[in-house]
Amino acid sequence: MKAKSDRKIADILVVDDKPANLRLLSQTLAEKGYGVRTVTSGMRALESARSSPPDLILLDIRMPGMDGYEVCAQLKGDARTAHIPILFISALDHVEDKVQAFTAGGLDYITKPFQIEEVLARTETHLSLHRLQSSLEKINERMQRELTLAGKVQSSFLPGSLPGLPGWEFAASLRSARETSGDFYDVIRLANGCLGLLVADVVDKGVPAALLMALSWSLLWSYAAQHPDSPEQVLVEVNRRLLMHLGGNQFLTCFYGVLNPENGQLKYVNAGHPGPLLIQREVGRIDMLANTGPPLGVLADAAWQQGEALLESGSLLLLYTDGVTDACDEHGTFYGIERLMQVVKHQHGSAAQAVHDALLVDIDSFVVDVPQFDDSAVIVVRRV
Repeated sequence: MKAKSDRKIADILVVDDKPANLRLLSQTLAEKGYGVRTVTSGMRALESARSSPPDLILLDIRMPGMDGYEVCAQLKGDARTAHIPILFISALDHVEDKVQAFTAGGLDYITKPFQIEEVLARTETHLSLHRLQSSLEKINERMQRELTLAGKVQSSFLPGSLPGLPGWEFAASLRSARETSGDFYDVIRLANGCLGLLVADVVDKGVPAALLMALSWSLLWSYAAQHPDSPEQVLVEVNRRLLMHLGGNQFLTCFYGVLNPENGQLKYVNAGHPGPLLIQREVGRIDMLANTGPPLGVLADAAWQQGEALLESGSLLLLYTDGVTDACDEHGTFYGIERLMQVVKHQHGSAAQAVHDALLVDIDSFVVDVPQFDDSAVIVVRRV
């Protein structure tokens, strides 16, 4: 003979002022393996639920003193018991009664005289749904913790501080739309005394973008060190490795330039990235450093033509990702390149940090309360 298990399927609190109903429900539920507690008043129901929260409550409405509506409302208003599924069992069968029960926080409504099979079926259904919801909440909490950790790891890739060079100013920031980001930037000190200026955008969202961001950042850093005088060779090597690892299933846009701080010469390549803005000393003159080749990770035989520019005294270089120009207001209007140019032109002559801060303030005033949907990175470089 198989021994009967003492393990309870779930703990159920039955609340009813009729002893006959309590006996029938408690006996039937116990035979099905449930642990059962019974109370005959609303006040005792609150005391029992708060001292040891059950997995589910079967709750009568008409009871002396405190009725079921008030019991339900108080339980739902208490953080210790708000999660407990409550099923009303009542002889009241008007629509208004049922609406009031659901308004108080009940999940289901069974009318008396009840069929015990119906009570068992609905009890198991709501317990199963509650178990599933609890499981999903735990999974979501774990994922949230892991994403937060991933975001912290990503943040460690960004430069902890920007170079302090006589005659030059730098300002930069990254705003992530989620815990992790597909945008990234860096200012790399190269062995030849130059600086590598990098801004990139992985064309994806979430965890896949975060993983590609980490891989791309590592590759760009490595090849920038190996080819300090050749930005186009850096992209050729990175492109080759991305295709080797990813097979063309993911890609990123990227601007990479090598700046000589001694004379202001900038050699750059632009792999499908939004064109950085170069504001020359003359007021009103803005040049865009356009694409010189395709995005990284798309074509095996891709090539990038090297561009050159000169940052004279008083010049300002603005690098950014499309999260800046694609920021939307409440009407779905994009922030756009024209407004970006106007802000930069208005700030001409200001310090790099002042230009950076003014741009972020203007973006915020444009989108107002519209949630950020895309990551955005900004680097401002100014030759004093």
